Amino acid sequence: MLKLVFFIPFLLFAQIEKQVRDDDPSLFTNQRIYHAPPKPLFKGRSHNLDFVTNIPKDSVESAILFFKTDSMKYYQEFPLNGDHGMYRFKYDPKIHPGTHLQYYFVIKSGTNIHGTPVNDRGELTPMNKLLIDPVQHFKQKARLNQ
Repeated sequence: MLKLVFFIPFLLFAQIEKQVRDDDPSLFTNQRIYHAPPKPLFKGRSHNLDFVTNIPKDSVESAILFFKTDSMKYYQEFPLNGDHGMYRFKYDPKIHPGTHLQYYFVIKSGTNIHGTPVNDRGELTPMNKLLIDPVQHFKQKARLNQ
């Protein structure tokens, strides 16, 4: 009886995990690059766009951020150097002005290419972020907390 009590929840959690992994390609076991965009992104301020990978540094042939703002016509390539698996791009609004950012990150290692972010079909899709006014953001936040 005691074995049954422990076995049933284990079976239930295993089934739930399988369903989640089947529906969300970002949870695939071959996902090698992780990125959490900074929230919020304020106008007129510098921000770090960080990407973390578990690909060994000696296997990485190139790590490139493709980046543009709404004032740029085409994506620009920025080669990045990693430090213990973390790759960082510093966005400076004085160098790249705009109100919207679009970017994606690609690592080439051997015969493999890995990228982030990916959509629900597992396709590489640029991240779209709006730069917001910090004064308006904190005014709205104060109104919501009252």
